Amino acid sequence: MTLPRPSRPGLRASSYSTAYVAKQLGISVPTVQRWVDAGQLKAWKTPGGHRRIDAESAERLFEAHAQDLPTPFDRAADALSVMLVEDNAADRDVLTLLVNEALPGAQLVVFESGIQALVAIGQQAPDIVITDIVMPHMNGIEMLRQLATQCVVRPRLIVAVSSFTPQQLAQKGELPPGVHSISKPIDPQPFIAVLQSVV
Repeated sequence: MTLPRPSRPGLRASSYSTAYVAKQLGISVPTVQRWVDAGQLKAWKTPGGHRRIDAESAERLFEAHAQDLPTPFDRAADALSVMLVEDNAADRDVLTLLVNEALPGAQLVVFESGIQALVAIGQQAPDIVITDIVMPHMNGIEMLRQLATQCVVRPRLIVAVSSFTPQQLAQKGELPPGVHSISKPIDPQPFIAVLQSVV
């Protein structure tokens, strides 16, 4: 899917504003600015000091995060809704098995991207969110910060999983209040107990 380019008639835009990119991805402008500063998006600054995002760089990101979105939750069903965000296939499989064991009958949707998940959280309001910390483009801490400030309906339970030590995690940034932190490799019983605490 290629999004329309904001341009004057007859001219092909070569760049986007940070506000436009943020709006298309459903994220904040400061997040886009951080990606630019980290070199994750090709960009430059105008003489006035405004960032301009290279159109091709932005569109690759738009397309990557618009593909293969999971089916939304069935709100007619009387079941807990769980959203899992994990870019590693092996870890996704383990976490899926543990969610199914802890919460039989729960509706589970899985995302590989923090951006996709953040947009879906705002639209679908899951009961539980489980997210990895280390992911491309938007890490779990950044996703959870935006969730804490932008989401109208906060999930009943938020769990962050990471192979970082507490010290390494602190260097990445503090988790928002109320987020449970679980270390990888995951010890099944404590993880299951945390999930079952919402039942």
